Amino acid sequence: MALHRWIRWAGAILIASAPMATPAAPDTQPLQLRFVAQPWPPFIHEENGKPAGPFADIVQAACEAIRAQCTIEIFPWRRALQMTTEGEADGLLAILDLPERKQLFHLSPPLIHTAYVLYAQQDSTLRDPTPAMLAGYTVAAFGPSGTSSVAAKLAREAPNARLTVEIDNATALRKLRMGRYGSKAVVVLNADLGIWLMRQEGDAGLRQVGEVQKITYHIGMARKHLPPAVKDRFIAALEEMVRNGTVRDIAARYGMRGVQ
Repeated sequence: MALHRWIRWAGAILIASAPMATPAAPDTQPLQLRFVAQPWPPFIHEENGKPAGPFADIVQAACEAIRAQCTIEIFPWRRALQMTTEGEADGLLAILDLPERKQLFHLSPPLIHTAYVLYAQQDSTLRDPTPAMLAGYTVAAFGPSGTSSVAAKLAREAPNARLTVEIDNATALRKLRMGRYGSKAVVVLNADLGIWLMRQEGDAGLRQVGEVQKITYHIGMARKHLPPAVKDRFIAALEEMVRNGTVRDIAARYGMRGVQ
């Protein structure tokens, strides 16, 4: 065999037996989700510069289950709502199952049970008041919010009642304590939040006088921009956490009642 033919033959054998080059696998980025919330203690709030409360723990547990990298940030309510509806954030904590919320969000399963209650001045004669017993009262609440929607309904049902909407719950309670609404006044707010605020600011001069409505909080996933498959993965993780008792156990750590 001629030398040059032998070299060509040997080279062909070497090329054929060499392993095929495998294209480099593209970098797979983990799923990233951004959640926002209003300061809503004790459900979600900042503590030592970090999100705290049962909803922060629930979100982080669900994100770990689907191997997602998630962030939670605290903003005023209107800003948090705008960010989620306009595509800056993927989920909103924590919201009620209301028609206007369902237009904007895919709702998670129910997660934490609570209630709206009434606070009045310490010397009030009210005990579990009906709407008729609140005739002529000022009904105050933080809003616009689910709380103020409940307060508005109560004010409509109570003869000659007046609705007052405040910028936050602490302001409403402070005005009630100071007598700014007059002697015939109540504030509608979340029961667990009321307990937390009483611990922060003291309960002198105020007391809980009745329950208005039982409620349950959800997580809202943005309808407008979040891919359905991503929403489904996250909500499926929450559903499993409800089934296996994780949500119940997280809520119990904070003295609350999780759905089970």
